[in-house]
Amino acid sequence: MNDFIQIEDTDIILIDGDRGVNYPSKNEFFDKEFCLFLDAGNITKVGFDFSEKHFITEEKDKKLRNGKLQRYDIVMMTRGSVGNVALYDGTVPYDNIRINSGMIIIRCNGKYKPLQVYYLLKSNFVQKQILDMMSGSVQKQLPVSIINKIKLPANSVEIDLIYDIDRKIENNNHINGELESIAKTIYDYWFLQYEFPNKDGQPYKSSGGKMVWNDELKKDIPEGWKNGILEDVGEIVSGGTPSTEHPEYYCKNGIAWITPNDLSNSNDKYITHGERNISEMGLSNSSAKLMPKGTVLLTSRAPIGYIGIAINEVCTNQGFKSIVPNKKYGSEFIYYTIKKMVAYLKSLGTGSTFTEISKNIVAQVKIVLPEETVVNKFEKIISEISSQRRILEEENRELVSLRDFLLPLLMNGQVGFKN
Repeated sequence: MNDFIQIEDTDIILIDGDRGVNYPSKNEFFDKEFCLFLDAGNITKVGFDFSEKHFITEEKDKKLRNGKLQRYDIVMMTRGSVGNVALYDGTVPYDNIRINSGMIIIRCNGKYKPLQVYYLLKSNFVQKQILDMMSGSVQKQLPVSIINKIKLPANSVEIDLIYDIDRKIENNNHINGELESIAKTIYDYWFLQYEFPNKDGQPYKSSGGKMVWNDELKKDIPEGWKNGILEDVGEIVSGGTPSTEHPEYYCKNGIAWITPNDLSNSNDKYITHGERNISEMGLSNSSAKLMPKGTVLLTSRAPIGYIGIAINEVCTNQGFKSIVPNKKYGSEFIYYTIKKMVAYLKSLGTGSTFTEISKNIVAQVKIVLPEETVVNKFEKIISEISSQRRILEEENRELVSLRDFLLPLLMNGQVGFKN
């Protein structure tokens, strides 16, 4: 078994975020990129999420003293989602970042390596310590003085295998990012620039394909295409939550039940299960509906705009307005059509506590309806790309499971590996 040492007795440095008069107010946030100022939503259970970003000016950045990130720093949430961590490695596309006052920087300078500490902080061993140390009845928090008391293994953890697993996961993610870029480019080329192949295999619009003005959409579209709304491509389905007062409504190996949190904590496009499953009894005693493979899942609140494709039968909670494709339009076409309008969908949200879009609003969103032959060709091409992506996503799920199984055993000295 390993001996343990508190963080304050190691060479790890903890750096708090800036506070006081110079702390940025909401009217000092901008969309223009200079210094990215991290928000609580940027640090999730699976690392950084930059779907929403705030920037501060160079002038404001110079006034702040603490909280500037260096490459391979670790960021930990100390308020709200306490214990969420993210590693500022070379994959993060921003060179100038500051943390807010609800976070802390963890900087490794010697014996402990950043990736090693990152894994340790994410492990059940450390997360349980964090859970026991948190204070606050309204909003949970973890002061720096308490974080210093977190125990880590005193000896070097045999973690090379964990590094290798994570590098494989990162490589798979990189490949999937490239595959996604290819699929998006094809969609844009065909359905936004109208350069889908004509009968001779040439780009439609630039080869003289006829374009017709559409009064409803207020733009030219290819001849034979028409205006429509989202419910023209599939049935819009809301979800539901079985009562938690009935434990029998939930089970370990049951019906896949997806929540917005499941999508926010994953980079997967193809969805199999969420964190929890429900039983047949839970399904029949709630407003949740069982939807088929190929359903496009769209979060409609908390937040609006997470999207995925179900690769098996699933149901969701009420935070979704999912689309079950009809026979004319495939899942991939619907997925990329919605993905292109996420910002617009967010603008349609209403509500004071959190914004939400209703089933009727989603159903009535205007879209262009291509000819079915073009959509079918698109689905066939994208299916070849998506097949590879599904394989890599499944491989990553297995690798993550293996990594999370091995890490606590390595930490506690219960297993080891020869060179």
